[in-house]
Amino acid sequence: MQEVVYHTNYKLENNYWWFVARNGIIYDYIVNNAKLPLNSNILDVGCGTGGFASKIAEKYNVICLDSSPIALDYCKKRGLELRYNMYLQDFPKSEYKIDAITILDVVEHVDDDYDILKTAYNILEDGGKIFLTVPAYMWMWSQHDEVHQHKRRYTKKQINDLLKKTGFEIDYSTYFDTFLFLPAVLKRVLDKIFKVKKKETEPVEQVPNFLNVLFSKIFKAENIFIKRNLKFPFGVSILTVARKRIC
Repeated sequence: MQEVVYHTNYKLENNYWWFVARNGIIYDYIVNNAKLPLNSNILDVGCGTGGFASKIAEKYNVICLDSSPIALDYCKKRGLELRYNMYLQDFPKSEYKIDAITILDVVEHVDDDYDILKTAYNILEDGGKIFLTVPAYMWMWSQHDEVHQHKRRYTKKQINDLLKKTGFEIDYSTYFDTFLFLPAVLKRVLDKIFKVKKKETEPVEQVPNFLNVLFSKIFKAENIFIKRNLKFPFGVSILTVARKRIC
């Protein structure tokens, strides 16, 4: 990602509606649904500036991995001690027993999505879980994807077929960011009609505080359904939880 994205994310991850809601939903799912034992080792792949890692570190041993030294400097500021500046294929897996991997909005950035997921599969302990999010639908491609240097967006079937191809078994998968789906589509349509240019120096769309609070509450409300393992038929993003087979 561009350097400006890391600086922006660090400033906004604790209060911007999308980060707050997404991270809260995934945190609750890991703690309450996945039932990982306390102090399990979680490898946060593409951890960025550590917004999610610092949250999950309240209950688990989190290992931060990112190819950006800027991102890992921000992780250090958050007090995250285990940090690796490398790509996943270089991770020293013999030094750790990895019980779970989080790879949140990362796979869409890499050239070879099969390779990164197969590598994750090989690093995990038998029975270990991967928690993955990706953006949904190529037809929703916008300047946001270009600024963030995405390679692709997915359907739920596409990402789950890819996970199965690498050896994973799907435990749970759903679209999410569903309640705000129609506004998101409308925004993209209007941007195209009026040829709105997104500033590369502003990778996150700023909103007034009252909208930030409102969007956060609307997105968070999806947690009522997700924590019950219910599934949404469409959404801006996809959440999948998969498991490595026990040999």
